[in-house]
Amino acid sequence: METAAVERVIAQRIAHFGELGLLDTDDPRRTTDHFFALTVLLAFNEQPNPLAVDHGRLRATMVDGARAFVRAYGTRR
Repeated sequence: METAAVERVIAQRIAHFGELGLLDTDDPRRTTDHFFALTVLLAFNEQPNPLAVDHGRLRATMVDGARAFVRAYGTRR
């Protein structure tokens, strides 16, 4: 699946989570950009060689990014 298609699917899910009150977003597309920047983009920047991936570091980067995303966009109940 191409990157744009994946981003569209994630944006749809983020919009759905917003409708459910689980995420605080007025712009699901921009929110998706932030999610990818905090996770996938950062992971690629930290480990640009796919043949020499440190899986533990990759996982830590993705988890930290997801946590930052939830802190930024998660609703306060």
